[in-house]
Amino acid sequence: MNRKEFCKHHWEYYLVLEKDFLQSERYVSFELGENYLYDGIEHDDLGNSLTFSDEFIKQYQAICSEVDVILKSICTEFGNPTADDMKHGYTPTILQTWTNIIAQKVKFKDVELQPFSNWKQAPDYKSPDWWTPYNNVKHKRVHNYRKANLKNVVNALAGLYVLENYFVKFIGDRDNDMDVPNNISAVFEMIDFETREEVLGRNRYAMTAQDVDAMCADIFGH
Repeated sequence: MNRKEFCKHHWEYYLVLEKDFLQSERYVSFELGENYLYDGIEHDDLGNSLTFSDEFIKQYQAICSEVDVILKSICTEFGNPTADDMKHGYTPTILQTWTNIIAQKVKFKDVELQPFSNWKQAPDYKSPDWWTPYNNVKHKRVHNYRKANLKNVVNALAGLYVLENYFVKFIGDRDNDMDVPNNISAVFEMIDFETREEVLGRNRYAMTAQDVDAMCADIFGH
């Protein structure tokens, strides 16, 4: 997969999912209180973090389905095209290559999410915290529909956002191409994540030092 294919098949769809999520703020304020991390702490201020709805069920399933799709694509590029499950396929392939992804933070409004903080390989395997609730909603919705809540949905979307950014950087570094998507997110911002390029808007990028050198060479002939 090259960068153009990534933008067409993954990033453009991510932006659709993000737009759907943003529209739900008309009805539910994105106020998570203190309950935005999977830290095992019982917080007093829960905000709207546990607010659930049919709309969130729809979004939760769509987001996590795309997580499954992009994980397959990433594993294929990493040389494991048969990976097709979280425990035995995606987790060892991803975490052995991107060891720092579990610590990756994402800015969301006035908080910092860490969607992969507790993701672990065997023998102490643990899926991302929002992954098992998604499967519970998907397969046993009658008993688990409340797990399609704001906290799980926003962290799942943040996890997808992280995977998108890591993937396009991998492609860009490998192919000597731009290492950012073709548009900015309207929801999230990566924290302490370095790229060569900077995306400013739809197909607009900050000029790099290499761009300046090339422009000067064209103008002055050296």
